[in-house]
Amino acid sequence: MKLLLYISVLAFFSLPIYAGTTVSVISGKKTVTLNDAVGDNIIKFLSTAPVENIEGNAKDIQGKCILDGDNLENSSGNISLQVLSMKTGLSKRDEHMYAKDWLDAASYPTISFELKKLANIKISKSENGMAEFTAIADGSFTMHGISKTIKATIYIKYVNETDATRKKAPGDFVLIKASFKVPLKDFNIAGKQGIIGSKVGENIEITANLFGSTK
Repeated sequence: MKLLLYISVLAFFSLPIYAGTTVSVISGKKTVTLNDAVGDNIIKFLSTAPVENIEGNAKDIQGKCILDGDNLENSSGNISLQVLSMKTGLSKRDEHMYAKDWLDAASYPTISFELKKLANIKISKSENGMAEFTAIADGSFTMHGISKTIKATIYIKYVNETDATRKKAPGDFVLIKASFKVPLKDFNIAGKQGIIGSKVGENIEITANLFGSTK
């Protein structure tokens, strides 16, 4: 019995210890706040349907994220946009988009994504004060009062503060590019009968260019 216990304990301590992905350019945990002084924050959306394609964007975006340089998988954050800032280029179409049978901006004024973790991290650069990597962002997407798990493909560029960057804004700079698809039916968005699938795509493609700083 003692021999079996000894073997079990030895086997336990022999197990490999998981270590998160590290990047030396990011020292510890860094809180990044979206900052239009660094770059123009914009989220674009595209609806592809047989009758027409609809493109639009939103610029009223707020958010923060925490990048953990010692364990990138443990990064977190929250990004939100105001529904009324979503524009397609036609004011009448925008009014329909905000209406009760679509996004219902009056009842659900914001759309958000809460980052829970990063996965499949691939670092392409980490030197000379700059890091670049891709990952899968796993989080909760909330729209029309409903939250669903969504995975987004992201690219992150992190630049340490320098005299040159300080002329635009203080702190380290971060660029985040993200893309994912949103199935409208998962969020109980039905619109007028027969519109989705003909004039509005069943899945909306989302791309985001987000800029932030650590101060």
